[in-house]
Amino acid sequence: MPDRKTSSTPTRLDKPLLRLETPKRAAKPRPANRGERQSADHPSSGGKPSSGKPSSGGAPSANNNRPTSRPTGEKTASPASRAKTGGKPAKPAGKSHDAAPKKAVPTSLTSRRIVYDLLVAVDEGIQLDKALSSNHELPKLEDRDRRFVRLLATTSLRHRGQLERVLAPLVARRPFGAQANANLILLMGAAQLLLLKTGAHAAVDSTVELMRQTGFDRLCGLANAVMRRLTREGEGLFEATSHMDNLPGWLQQSWRHYWGEEATTAIADLAMLPPPLDISVKDDAAGWAFKLDARVIDTHSLRREFDGDPSLLVGFEEGAWWVQDAAAALPARLLNIAKDEAVIDLCAAPGGKTAQLIAAGGRVTAIDNSRKRLDRLRRNLKRLKLPADLVLADGAGYSPDAPVDAVLVDAPCSATGTVRRRPDILNQREAEDIIALQQIQWQLVTNALGWLRSGGRMVYATCSLQPEEGEDIISAVIDAADGRFGIDPITADEAGIFAKSITETGCIRILPSDYVDIGGVDGFFIARLMSLE
Repeated sequence: MPDRKTSSTPTRLDKPLLRLETPKRAAKPRPANRGERQSADHPSSGGKPSSGKPSSGGAPSANNNRPTSRPTGEKTASPASRAKTGGKPAKPAGKSHDAAPKKAVPTSLTSRRIVYDLLVAVDEGIQLDKALSSNHELPKLEDRDRRFVRLLATTSLRHRGQLERVLAPLVARRPFGAQANANLILLMGAAQLLLLKTGAHAAVDSTVELMRQTGFDRLCGLANAVMRRLTREGEGLFEATSHMDNLPGWLQQSWRHYWGEEATTAIADLAMLPPPLDISVKDDAAGWAFKLDARVIDTHSLRREFDGDPSLLVGFEEGAWWVQDAAAALPARLLNIAKDEAVIDLCAAPGGKTAQLIAAGGRVTAIDNSRKRLDRLRRNLKRLKLPADLVLADGAGYSPDAPVDAVLVDAPCSATGTVRRRPDILNQREAEDIIALQQIQWQLVTNALGWLRSGGRMVYATCSLQPEEGEDIISAVIDAADGRFGIDPITADEAGIFAKSITETGCIRILPSDYVDIGGVDGFFIARLMSLE
């Protein structure tokens, strides 16, 4: 296991919380949002869609206080823009819209136009999964075209740093202002040529035509020239880049500092690969592995390769299983729920961990501060035929009627451990976001510890690779607890394949780079606390 650096002095929550010095710059007023590890329509590893504002009961939103979005130059407004205008198309801005052709748009260009809309939405701060689920044109496409949309969007986002390095010497003056989103079309064109290996003729023509269809008529010549140069010079330029170019500078600095160069490089490499489909089952893991052509990787988790809609697989409609990353399935298991124990799942939607706790025999109260996320949780549990008491509440102010046996705090976080599934995070997170999230995490944990009966236990988890959101929070909690609560060390038997991630303090720090042999997993921090009073 690589040598990992830790601070000799635990960070205190009454002091500045970032141990690592980061370059000084003007902070964008945008708190980070909780990561959605897999599709928001399926109960996954506990990821939460944006709630619209940061709060302690659920996922803070990346969109809150977002700077005003740039004009798109589009003939038709993007899904994000339509949402802001009550579903009405935005008025045309500029004469270039009048020049857009009126002829029917080929299906291939329709797919690329949808990808463009998705990338605009992500640049405005919207989660990719949310943008996908809210796009009204996507369901009208054939399955093959829907897969292409997701592939091109995720590829463009994952490799954005590399692609922008390739494009930089080819574009003397980047489009800006009202034409800034034209850069996204060039990004898509480069991704098709250099990564998806689309034929040069199709990639060039579709890029130029997309410029025209989106109202950037005056940039068609630029698009043609850039794409033709890419067909000649792109491969050589791309070979001079590395996967590390796709990580924002602050994240590179952080991971190198804490986990070392080798681990950081491996994490960056894994983040560029399409994620596998991980599944949690109610029972009979071996039987369902056979039916789903999957393999069992950690007793209860199945893994298979799949690039389509999971709901089309056998057993989904019957509620036999749900989508959940193998690492994300560990926190709920570590509560060791016995039959009829009273359990609270805080920040519960979309419900993967809630389902685990119910399946284990617990009497579960699932809490979330977003009505939309709670409705999604209700739908997911209905499909799975699993009962729970659902509560709409802010976790920082909630109090149960009676002490409970166990609490799961799957806290809102920067989700930097999930960049493989959420490539939009690479361009939506900043170092400053961590501080705001720590305050939410502190409020949730310190409030929820008060819900435990004597001898009760809590599992705290974040899908973050930032120690500020994991080790530092737990260190500060134990320091402030005055002996009333302590860490309940996790054993190797409990951790299963994740036993090598157990730390000296008995917590778990999962790095994707430690699990290259099984194809990688999401990054996590997990701690189990116990009431000692």
